Amino acid sequence: MKPEYAGREQTLAKHFILEKYLQSLTFKLLLGGYSTLTYVDGFSGPWESRTDDYSDTSFMIAIRVLKDAQAQLRAQGKNKTIRCFFVEEKAKAYAQLHAAVMQHHDPARGFYVYTFHGKFEDAVDEIVKVVGTSFALTFIDPTGWTGYEFDKIARIMQHQPGEVLLNYMFDFINRFTAWDDVKITASFDGILGKDWRSRLDSTLARHEAVQALFAEELRKAGKFGHVLSTPIAKLSDRQHFSIVYGTRNAEGLATYREVEFSAMKAHGMHRHEAKQAMREAATGQADIFAMAGLQPPPPIETQVKGYRREARVWLLDQLRTQGRAFPFSAVWQAMIETFMLRRTDARQVCAELAKEGLIANTWRVNGSRKSTPGDDDIIGLTPPSITPGSDTATVAG
Repeated sequence: MKPEYAGREQTLAKHFILEKYLQSLTFKLLLGGYSTLTYVDGFSGPWESRTDDYSDTSFMIAIRVLKDAQAQLRAQGKNKTIRCFFVEEKAKAYAQLHAAVMQHHDPARGFYVYTFHGKFEDAVDEIVKVVGTSFALTFIDPTGWTGYEFDKIARIMQHQPGEVLLNYMFDFINRFTAWDDVKITASFDGILGKDWRSRLDSTLARHEAVQALFAEELRKAGKFGHVLSTPIAKLSDRQHFSIVYGTRNAEGLATYREVEFSAMKAHGMHRHEAKQAMREAATGQADIFAMAGLQPPPPIETQVKGYRREARVWLLDQLRTQGRAFPFSAVWQAMIETFMLRRTDARQVCAELAKEGLIANTWRVNGSRKSTPGDDDIIGLTPPSITPGSDTATVAG
């Protein structure tokens, strides 16, 4: 792990997701026909940077990824335009931001950098002008829960084509939504809606209900087809924040889940290494298992096994409740939005259920040798069978 992230393992995970998703998105979009990509950072900072070149900040990570992608595409004879829009309210931070990012403003090469000194909510008109008709990825990374009221930034979130990555300050929000202070309660209206307490799901724990309501309000405000949430924990194993992702594109959904898996795998190992270092510093003794090269399995892989078991039950319940079959394209999208799984996991869930005779193996008909379903294959329960000597239909398997 990079030394500048020591004690900030959760920030490293956040930056990993931003970097890898932005990297994947940029190449897919610009190789797929888009001529321009705009990146918007609503709360740029810098905050807690430990490097002279700000390489451990979201804005510099974005510039590095975007400039590298543009250069690679130019080497292939593809000239693409990149625009970056950075917003910062605090004067000192803005001065540092402006000096750092404007060095990369290079209109001659189609790389444009814009900055705004003020509140994110007040920058909407300028952002909309810069974005124009391009694809926009908006990164919202606040220090609290204010400054991005959904009705005030709706035009940015609803921009099509576009997606949003947002840092939901879980720990902070969880503490303050428990207060009964009228002013504090009202301060959440911008992201949870009016009378939000009366609209919480009573079947969930309060912190889960608040985050679920936030996700639903984000979905409605941005008119997103899919909203996902990635929990990021501190060394104490207590959830610190969540990266919430909003998209209208199925391939974006699949790509994000792939990036998320890699990020959580790396985050698990970084947290393990940090905890191990803390134990060694406290006891003066090295971990003999680590010295032997024996590492525990990354937590995300253990979690995925559990999610796949839950997804099996969920899928069978959906098929029985709906009383109909669905194309796999609809199944995997719903499944990986509901569970922290990838498209490949959804394929394996269906393959296992088919092997057990619980759903029909439609992808192996007519001599096909496919081992897992494709988007157009139909996922449905196996037809009921008739027990010999009886006219009563029963579900096979």
